[in-house]
Amino acid sequence: MLVVTLTSQLVCVQETPVDTGMEAEAEELEGESSDERHGEQNGMAEHVMLSRAQILEMEFANPDEACHFYEQYSRAKGFSMRQGKKMKNRKGEIVRYTYLCNREGFRHRKWLQMQDRKREHKVVTHCGCQADMRIKRKADSTSWYVCRFVDEHNHDLLPAKFVSYLPAYRKISDVDVAHIESLRQAGGFNLVPFTKRDMYNVVRRQRAMHCGDVNAALRYFNSCARAYENMYWRYQVGDEQ
Repeated sequence: MLVVTLTSQLVCVQETPVDTGMEAEAEELEGESSDERHGEQNGMAEHVMLSRAQILEMEFANPDEACHFYEQYSRAKGFSMRQGKKMKNRKGEIVRYTYLCNREGFRHRKWLQMQDRKREHKVVTHCGCQADMRIKRKADSTSWYVCRFVDEHNHDLLPAKFVSYLPAYRKISDVDVAHIESLRQAGGFNLVPFTKRDMYNVVRRQRAMHCGDVNAALRYFNSCARAYENMYWRYQVGDEQ
């Protein structure tokens, strides 16, 4: 049992078993999924909050670090990125990298005017977008700094929930492949002995067991304490916990 003291009041919160009703769990899962997605996006949203001036002041230990930053920035912003041209000095050392919006440039006219094609044209995605980030290596140093940053796009940016479907970010993990194979061995995706709602209910129960009512109560009291200066609370964990 978790005892929570709230000013002069005493509130007892006890872990309760999870309701296994399918309809109730499905509704709770739908309500919780948006919050969890929002929490997962908070890390990437920090990149969007950076201003152009702040990004131009950034330095990186190596080009890979800069590439990772711009990739996370593009994900949060709603577009995909790719690496552009590199510039070398007289010694053959790379001294400049450019990272572009994936819709930079245009498709060559010859591919659009080709006759007797065996397949239809792919969707034209390149529209000459000028958004990019360029880094240069500091003189007499191993660090890199942002020397150019353009954040204006000439196309619509995707909502966060669709970014993972961009070709640059769309991928199937080894775990997903194993799951697909297990479903195939079961006789096909349409022959598995459960519905999508059953799957959601199992996920909901697992999340509830992991978080629990006690942790939910602690999060609630924490949020109240931040909202109200005069509120004070403490809790004590029993020996059986």
